[in-house]
Amino acid sequence: MGTVFVSEQGPDEVEAGAGGGTCGVLGQIDDDRLQLMGLLVRAHRRLTDTLGHELERSVGIPLVYFDVLIHVGGAPGGRLTMSRLSTDVALTTGGVTRLVDRMAEAGLVARENCPNDRRSIHVVLTPAGHEVLGRAIAAHIDGIERHLMEPLSDGDRAALRKVLTKLVDH
Repeated sequence: MGTVFVSEQGPDEVEAGAGGGTCGVLGQIDDDRLQLMGLLVRAHRRLTDTLGHELERSVGIPLVYFDVLIHVGGAPGGRLTMSRLSTDVALTTGGVTRLVDRMAEAGLVARENCPNDRRSIHVVLTPAGHEVLGRAIAAHIDGIERHLMEPLSDGDRAALRKVLTKLVDH
């Protein structure tokens, strides 16, 4: 367990983040667990924000649309129930309903009745959705290459894969 860092700086200097540290109380905590979790969260946020902005600029869709397109496009038969999509993209059923409404208005997805269960609705890609998904995958792979792969050596990537797999499987 880490220790609490006691600064020799005055309270105003600590609060302002003098010395390049984190501002406020968190700047005074020296705990490996918090630091590691913070790095993981910041790395995820930076990659997600960067890749999302690039996807919007190059393809014209937000990252959440890409998430839906790739889940539906990769599903067996190219269709997912609304409830499964809600689980896959980690949104409430109401959130997924609103998202699918916007994507249907944009012509990217359509709803189809489930032939086996009249209570279920499937989401499917439209021809435009397939075309946008193809462009989005190419753009996303390019962004992943530049922002995740290039900064890391082969050894770094292997180590990261091993560590992340261990965390996911735990």
